[in-house]
Amino acid sequence: MRVLILGAKGALGQTFVDVYKGEEIFAWDREELDITDEEMVMQKISELKPDLIINCAAYNAVDRAEEDRATAELLNGSAVGYIAKAASAVNATLVHFSTAYVFDGNNPEGYNEDDKPSAHSAYAKSKLLGEMELPENCENYYLIRTTWLYGRLSERGKPSFVDTMLKLSKDQKEIKVISDEFGQPTFVQDLAEATKALVDQEKPFGIYHIVNSGMASWYDWAKEIFKIKGLDIKLETASRDAFVRLAERPKYGILNNTKFIQLRPWHEALKDHLK
Repeated sequence: MRVLILGAKGALGQTFVDVYKGEEIFAWDREELDITDEEMVMQKISELKPDLIINCAAYNAVDRAEEDRATAELLNGSAVGYIAKAASAVNATLVHFSTAYVFDGNNPEGYNEDDKPSAHSAYAKSKLLGEMELPENCENYYLIRTTWLYGRLSERGKPSFVDTMLKLSKDQKEIKVISDEFGQPTFVQDLAEATKALVDQEKPFGIYHIVNSGMASWYDWAKEIFKIKGLDIKLETASRDAFVRLAERPKYGILNNTKFIQLRPWHEALKDHLK
């Protein structure tokens, strides 16, 4: 199978390169293909003729998107349409990733795959644009929503929350962490392996929620990180209103997986990552 991985230098992209080892892999980042160039996307994908395209390329700067909406909408919205159109032209299956942030985050019970999105921030709206581009331009796609990703340090991309907490612990013995905002810490290795299983099993195309099981606040997550690493850090709870952030985040960024295998609990995955 010929597999094209876009955004291959990010944490998720690098993980997919490992997961698909043994296949004919083409790992492209922005040097190999500018996904915002519609003509070039069609040309290069038509020449390559991949069987599977995994799009890990994205604009993930949640706060910066508030001041740079055009770039966020181009990368997370329009470019997804260009990739989808090219995938359709060569009859490739397309895997694309979105986020829990497309929902308003007011429901503590979380959101199912077919719940209606209600994006608030510029970042969330740009990701929702990408979701809307998929069915407009191709049929054979998996739209996978996930959240709070962490894993290997990537060549490109921002540090994960785990990386940030461990870095802070080197200089600080007291750290304030938000305790009233909730999500699902998701290990990129588990996400990539589950995604491959989804494709291998030829599950029906459409929307899937793939996250590690369970729910945590940022505070819960930080506490578990330091516990696993045996670090003596004093954690203080803080309200999300106490932090000045440009972009609005969902209070409950919870994705219910009702259509595919349940991933292991988030704290088990975290332990594997940090051991």
